[in-house]
Amino acid sequence: MDYKSDSTWRKVQDYLPLENRLMEGNMPEEYLIEINSASIHIDHYKQENPKGIVVIFHGVGDNGRLLSFISAPLWKNGYEVICPDLPLYGYTEFSETISYNARVEYGIKIVEYFQRADTAMFVFGLSAGGMLAYQIACECNDITGVIATCILDQRNPMVTKRTASNPVIGTLGKRFLGILHTPFSNLKVPMKIVSNMKSIVNNEELAKLLMNDTRSAGARIPIEFIYGMLYPQIRTEAEQFDKCPFLLVHPEKDMWTDISLSQLFYINSLVKKRLEF
Repeated sequence: MDYKSDSTWRKVQDYLPLENRLMEGNMPEEYLIEINSASIHIDHYKQENPKGIVVIFHGVGDNGRLLSFISAPLWKNGYEVICPDLPLYGYTEFSETISYNARVEYGIKIVEYFQRADTAMFVFGLSAGGMLAYQIACECNDITGVIATCILDQRNPMVTKRTASNPVIGTLGKRFLGILHTPFSNLKVPMKIVSNMKSIVNNEELAKLLMNDTRSAGARIPIEFIYGMLYPQIRTEAEQFDKCPFLLVHPEKDMWTDISLSQLFYINSLVKKRLEF
């Protein structure tokens, strides 16, 4: 199956500015690439002689096709854009239990798959994909720049508390995961009861549409994955990151992840960086 038979992303288009919608002439090519034991679904916005390649990583409430709102304008401005469905989301096929660390490893191999020696490579992460993009950039060579809408260090209890579905889940749930993740690692729970999915967008009707979609915000996620996301293995701390420029493009009206949460990590980065609202 692929997005040709999927209705959710088509309904989402009605909420986007007309110039950022997918229509005949700017539709991505979709296909699968084999990485490890997974068949990774790719939306590929191809470009001849691109200004650069941008690999965009979704968070825990969407998938590659739902990133069209930023992919389409990047493509129109001369960039080649790659939007993978990471395992557990979209139309990627996999057989193994997916941990958060596995998500990072898949991301690294996806970037390496599409890198070309003569073309600038950018990694762009949205929501929880922001920290993912950072972790990927730390491990890949020849990355031109990192872009993130937010970068949430879930090791910080305040970040977890303020991004969880409610403060109680954010405070107590993290402690219980430390106990439950080993015996119940494969148990899947709806991501919307863990994370504040109702604020994934600022439109209540659209949020409900996404939370009812099992390939995006309505996905069920293994406890092992959630545990790894809340206790990430950050191999390069912000203070030591000096590989490439780092652009934080925080949405002005983000009602979920306040800019102050990203700044807890971002302001410690040593590299040339730029803050955009």
